Amino acid sequence: MARRRGAGSDAYTFDLEPDGDEGDDAAAEVRATRPATGRATRQGTRRATRRGTPWTTGSAGPLLIDLDPADDVDAAELPLAETGGLTLRQAAERARGFLRGRRLVAAVVVVAAALTAVVVDGVGDRGRLAALRDAPGGVLDLTDEPREVWRVPTEGSAPGGLVGVLGGLVVAQQRSALLGLDVETGARVWSVDLPDGSTTCGPGMQVWSGDFQPEPAERVVCVSGTPDGAQDGRPRSTVTVVDAEGSVVGTRDVGFTSTMAFPGPDGGLLTAAWVGDAAPVDPLVADEVAAGVAHAGAIPDGYDLRVRLEDGATGKVRWERTLPFDAAVDPAMCVRWGEDGTTSGVDLRGGVQVSVTDRVVWLGGCGVDAWFTPDGVRLDRPQDPGTFEGFSVEPLATGGYVAGVDADLLGGRDPESPDRLLRDDGSEQRELRGRYLVPLSTDGGGDGVVLERRGDATVATDADGDELWSTAVKGSSLLVRTAQVAVVVDEGRRVHGLDMGTGEVLWTRPDLVEGVEGLGAYGPRFVEAAFTDGRLAAFVVPDYARGDVVHWVALDAATGRQLWQLELGGDGWGIQLAVAGRLVRWSPTAIVGLG
Repeated sequence: MARRRGAGSDAYTFDLEPDGDEGDDAAAEVRATRPATGRATRQGTRRATRRGTPWTTGSAGPLLIDLDPADDVDAAELPLAETGGLTLRQAAERARGFLRGRRLVAAVVVVAAALTAVVVDGVGDRGRLAALRDAPGGVLDLTDEPREVWRVPTEGSAPGGLVGVLGGLVVAQQRSALLGLDVETGARVWSVDLPDGSTTCGPGMQVWSGDFQPEPAERVVCVSGTPDGAQDGRPRSTVTVVDAEGSVVGTRDVGFTSTMAFPGPDGGLLTAAWVGDAAPVDPLVADEVAAGVAHAGAIPDGYDLRVRLEDGATGKVRWERTLPFDAAVDPAMCVRWGEDGTTSGVDLRGGVQVSVTDRVVWLGGCGVDAWFTPDGVRLDRPQDPGTFEGFSVEPLATGGYVAGVDADLLGGRDPESPDRLLRDDGSEQRELRGRYLVPLSTDGGGDGVVLERRGDATVATDADGDELWSTAVKGSSLLVRTAQVAVVVDEGRRVHGLDMGTGEVLWTRPDLVEGVEGLGAYGPRFVEAAFTDGRLAAFVVPDYARGDVVHWVALDAATGRQLWQLELGGDGWGIQLAVAGRLVRWSPTAIVGLG
């Protein structure tokens, strides 16, 4: 080999070459060569061998070359012409030192390369785990069957005391206290005392939706109603705002007369009040409405609803909207319900139902059905079906929203209008040609591919709507989406693994839970929850014939091979969810950590 470019005149180069044509007991030589200086030179050679045995062409294993000069190098063997004017002993010592230095450099390079590989792998693994913690249904490791690790009994007006996810903690209401629980151990990280009285904390997590997913919030708002007998004779509420560290950001008393108050998004307080005038309802129509036989438009006039979002801590108004009475809304929203659950006529200024997360706000009432962004932008259109007809606006983990009708609520019929994608600001991005398949769980990958159900096929498109592939699978729901595989359920409850790159059907399972029949009660949506760690996929299927029993099944996402199956139960009805990469079970009596 030639001298390294830029090297000094004392630099040596090394050649590895077979020792003759025979390749017998040695097949490489290391030549130490001093660059030409106008004097004739000779090349001194020594044999390079693998430790213990000679290296030969085709031998297996790593090649180890010992670059130490032989201990028996005799300076007398070096002619004076090769010493550059040094004594023979000085030339030999220089050769030994140089070769030892090259050996040290080679060792350092090997170690550095190994350490670099470890660091790169570690950084990649940390990135994968971070993505799983943030992804809906993402779990750090699904190798083992879930088991109970911790349990916290809960009480409060929220079902089971579950409030939300804040700073990677499970936030629960227990009596008159708000608790921040470590999702891995169940340990109490912080506690905040709440005022006496009925308290509701949020934003909520849409417990009653079919696609229940906890959405992390930055602040929790609690609205506490004072006991009967307030000093001024008016109902009052105390608003408490808590951040992710368990610190009380602010608290204030609010007096209400006809105004309803709810925890709002981003530390806000959402209020609603009926305003304006309305004509009385015909008694016969009122009876029909109460009996559930009235049609849309039966109540032609009603009150408007003024909606306001304030800063929960300061009371500063963020936005205000007045929703005009809409006669097209299902008149069942105007029914007055008694405490015993029976109907008792019509109330044009009855209660208002709300569903609030940090991404979306829904309000429903008599003549009112509206979806908003947290900034007050209306997300539904006048021509959209009603919420109780299957319409919804769902925030997407990748940003933005999908607005459309759940075809399962239409008896399997395709909606008359296709789904549409909306940006974070509520503006329309594009209309789809089919129904958007929202994944129950992801590993944070595959974000650039949109899966739709179009007729009898599942179709993948890119972000601009250009078709990537189509496969003859009638995908009704998308259980898992990873960077490589999409797991879908068809109308016959068969489960398919699709290649995200090509749409190829990698595997199919006719029965997700082996040996058990009659699972689920809602057609293709018999899977209550799904989770993934990027390699495995776990599914939760309720067994309605056996009450509170649920079946857990884990598959290899790439092959469909079953890895484990488990039955859990005993807590009554509940929901399984993923919080910061950990499994948590919500029930009416306790919050349970699974590991």
